Amino acid sequence: MVDSGQVDFDEEAELADIDVAEHDYSGVVAARADLARCRFTGVRFAGACFEQARLADIDFVRCDLAGADFSQATLLRVTASDCRFTGAELPQAALKRTRFVDCRFEEANLRMSRHDDVRFDRSVLLQTDLNGAHLTNVVIRASDCAGADFTNVKAERVDLRGSRLEGLTGIGSLSGATIGRDQLVPLAPALAMAIGLDISDDEPEDWEPEE
Repeated sequence: MVDSGQVDFDEEAELADIDVAEHDYSGVVAARADLARCRFTGVRFAGACFEQARLADIDFVRCDLAGADFSQATLLRVTASDCRFTGAELPQAALKRTRFVDCRFEEANLRMSRHDDVRFDRSVLLQTDLNGAHLTNVVIRASDCAGADFTNVKAERVDLRGSRLEGLTGIGSLSGATIGRDQLVPLAPALAMAIGLDISDDEPEDWEPEE
């Protein structure tokens, strides 16, 4: 891998074996680009467009990808550590053998995305939208998923142990996922709603049997 300094991104660019550090590419348009075996350290990609791009064997370290658009992109063997994906767009993206460590995904859009062998470790997924996503061999460990939307998710071998799960939407779609015993109480309201239980603190009315 070569230290490439500043790289000129453009649509349908083909970039490989580059190492870029401490540059600002905010708002760059790299739709349908092909990136392979690249490392980005301290790089700013806020609001960048990677729509339909292919990223393979990529390392993001301390990068700002807030509001970046990865719609319908393919992420293969991508590792992101200490990165910001707040408000990022990843609808219909395909993620395979990808890992996020200490990353922030507040209010990110991952609707109808596909995840195969993906890990989120010590990450923040507050209010993240995973509606309709396909999750296979996914681990979300020691992460904050409060308020995330799992409506219509298809889950197979999903492990949520050690994560904060209060206020999840669509909890019924996570049938078969693994959680810890300590997570049952915070999940109780969402589970009750999923099976149609009414929760009320009102005193019950007196009831007399009909004669």
